[in-house]
Amino acid sequence: MTIPSEFNRVTFGLPIETFRVEAYIALDERLPVVTEFVLRLLRVCDRVSIPALRDYFGFTDSEALSVVESLSRQGLIDLVDEDVQLSLFAIERFEEAGGDHPRFNKVELKKDTVTFDLISFTPLRSVIGEPITDNIIKLNAEDEVLGESKERARQAYRTRYPEIASMRDDLRDKSFGVHSVEDIESKKRSYLPIPVSFAIDQDGQVERRIDETFERIAPPELVQFVNEQVTAAIPTTITLGAPGLEEFIETFDLKLMGQYLTGKRFDLVGYLADVHITRNAKYPKGVDPFFGNVYLHENVERIVNRVRDRREGKRRHGRLLTSLAWLAPDYELWGRGESFAKAVAQFTNVLKLSGNTDSLFLFARAEQGQENEVISQFRVPLLNELHFSRPAMKDEPLMDGRVELLLYPTAFMVAVYHLSLPGSNGLWVPIGVISTQPKHLDIAHKLIQSSMARRRYGGRGKFSQRDDRAKPATFEEGCPFLQYSGLNNHSDVDNES
Repeated sequence: MTIPSEFNRVTFGLPIETFRVEAYIALDERLPVVTEFVLRLLRVCDRVSIPALRDYFGFTDSEALSVVESLSRQGLIDLVDEDVQLSLFAIERFEEAGGDHPRFNKVELKKDTVTFDLISFTPLRSVIGEPITDNIIKLNAEDEVLGESKERARQAYRTRYPEIASMRDDLRDKSFGVHSVEDIESKKRSYLPIPVSFAIDQDGQVERRIDETFERIAPPELVQFVNEQVTAAIPTTITLGAPGLEEFIETFDLKLMGQYLTGKRFDLVGYLADVHITRNAKYPKGVDPFFGNVYLHENVERIVNRVRDRREGKRRHGRLLTSLAWLAPDYELWGRGESFAKAVAQFTNVLKLSGNTDSLFLFARAEQGQENEVISQFRVPLLNELHFSRPAMKDEPLMDGRVELLLYPTAFMVAVYHLSLPGSNGLWVPIGVISTQPKHLDIAHKLIQSSMARRRYGGRGKFSQRDDRAKPATFEEGCPFLQYSGLNNHSDVDNES
């Protein structure tokens, strides 16, 4: 474990809109000699009739009209009755060069597609990947901005074109600027995923890190907006002490963790220093400390390695093929975003290696009528088994809703308690253990059953209309892999190195 150490990662969604644009773009190419000569003539004469222009150059009527129409289309001249004069755009090009030697460029009509955020209207690279779902926490743009997004995008395309051109291989080296935006049309609105990690330092203070790629391209006001919105998304409930922690310690008989609990105060800094950093304090054989949410990358790797070993029979116990149970805590910032989605994919894939029907089962609390909200919150690819815990009236959540359990039946389990940080009660730091001890496996199994079975079972969630599986009537019917008896003959495996 390093300091600062990440304990949660949440994906926020920045509102964006993609537009189809048609605009005249000035390219870094010299104008034809005749065209430039015509413009120099108009600079000297101010205003010339079309017949006079025709006669001066010896054009035919059709040739004169062709030249005039071409220059007008490029925005270099204006037609006034039967006279022609320099456009404001052309005059500005003369003045930029001191009045005598204009800097002109070829103007061409280009079709483009560009994406802007709906806060600062910064041009962004195209967002490619899985469609954004409600699994992320979506930030909101103001209604006024949404109503004026088309006109704001038109202005942003003109003023921020150098940034847009820098993203286009065909325009990066030869683009000069925008002469005019002829048409702009909205294609779609979506969200740009921005991962934000939360870590804790050696003093127990929280460090927040916004995705580096986003910080590098975003203007300061946009980064500030995201920071403000992240702060607003953190729950503001006031918590006294560590509700449920004493019960957690007693339930799993974690005497080592209990040494750092004094009254209602838990010495998190001391615990992390002794147990995770110096490792001067150690749990019994078969038990290892666990820090951070289960779905964080390093924790997922630990779990996947254990599951793979048991499924492939690399250790003395032989092959063990079963599904994986995961009980979620009751927390708004849990499982929100790409880290959770990747964890689900990795867990699911390792369970499919043997080609059987084992799956990842996620258990989450959902009051009656809130099932669709919970489905949206956990809608990620490859998650097919979401089962609801529906506590009866006056039922208190398990350990105040702060316990998270992951169980690979008869092999190992992870139990973590989500501890509020002093001074930031809305941020929960998961601390706990990963264990192969039979008593811990039995306890985790019974806690999941007690949270889900009988009158507390709320059924299986359906993520799509095509899901035609029959709704299970009971927990036993919906999750048969958890219907087994005690583990009296189970033997421990060694601690992790």
